[in-house]
Amino acid sequence: MGQLALMTALLCLAAACTGPAGPAPSAVERRPWTEPGPEGLEFLTPHFDIKTTVRDALLREALPVFLEAAFTEYSRLVPTPAATSSPLTVYLFDTREEWARFTRRFAPADAQTYLHIHAGGFTDYRTATSVTFDLGRDHTLSLLAHEGFHQYVARYRPLPLPAWLNEGLACQFETFTLDGDRPTFSPGSNLIRLGSLRDALTPPNTLAPLPELLRMNAGHAVRQTGTTAPTYYAQLWSTVLYLRDRSCPYAAGFRALLADAGTPAMLRAIRSYRAKNPGGENLSDAEVAFRCYITPNLDEFAARYRAFAEKLVY
Repeated sequence: MGQLALMTALLCLAAACTGPAGPAPSAVERRPWTEPGPEGLEFLTPHFDIKTTVRDALLREALPVFLEAAFTEYSRLVPTPAATSSPLTVYLFDTREEWARFTRRFAPADAQTYLHIHAGGFTDYRTATSVTFDLGRDHTLSLLAHEGFHQYVARYRPLPLPAWLNEGLACQFETFTLDGDRPTFSPGSNLIRLGSLRDALTPPNTLAPLPELLRMNAGHAVRQTGTTAPTYYAQLWSTVLYLRDRSCPYAAGFRALLADAGTPAMLRAIRSYRAKNPGGENLSDAEVAFRCYITPNLDEFAARYRAFAEKLVY
C-alpha cells in the first residue's frame, strides 16, 4: 500500500463497500496548463478535463485514475444515457488564494457566496464544472469525489435532483480505500458524518424534522434553521445509506426514484401526486418526490430511520 493509500485508509473502518471500481482510463493525455502560469498541468481522460496547480506530485498523479473510477461508480448508481458527452471540467488549485482569484473571474455573480467557503469548493451546475482547492491528499480526494457526483448529475440528468437526494448521494462517495490510485468506496465508513450524526442524536436531539429536511438545502441549514450544516449532511448521508440498505422496506421505491431522478418522469410523478392529493400544491417538489417514490407516511419513515441511525452510532 502506497503512502497515499495508507493516509486514506486511516480514515475508513471496515464496512460494506460498493465493490471494486471500474477500469483505469484507457488513455490519459497530459499537457501544460498555461493559463495560471508555468506550474499548471492538465490531464484529459475519457470523462474529465482536470486542470490543476497542486504541487503535491503524488496527489496530482492520482487524479486521473481516481476520478475515472469514481465516474464508473456514479454511473452504476445513477446510469448515464447512451449518448456521449464532453468531459467534465475539474479545477483543483494549490491554494485558497488561487481558488479565490479564479472564482471571482469564473463566477462573478455568485463569488460573494462562494468566497464564504474556507475548506472545499463548489460545483457550477450550469456548466457542470467543479472548482476546488487542495485540503491535503485524503480530504481533497474526498471532496473531488463528492463534487464529482454533483457534476455527473448536472451533466447527465436534464432536470435538478431534489437537494436532499443530490447531497445524500454525493456523501456516499466521501470515504474509500485505495489500491494504488484506484478507490473502493465505503459509504458506511464515513467517520466525519458518523460523528456529526452521533452529536445530532444526543439530547437535546438536533435532527431536523423530516418535512423540514426534505425542503431545505445546505444554505438553509446555515442561515435559516436551527440545523447546522454538519447535521444536515450527516442526516442526508445516513438517510440515503438507509434507503440503500437491502433490508430497508423502502429500497424498491428508492431504486425507482434513482431511475427517474432529474428526468421528465420524475416531474410527471410530482404533478400527478399534486393533482390527486389535496394540499399537495403547498409542498415542495423535493417533499412530493419523497412522498411519491418512498412513502407518504413521513412519521413512520422517520421512526424507522431513527432506529437505523441509532444502530449506526451506538
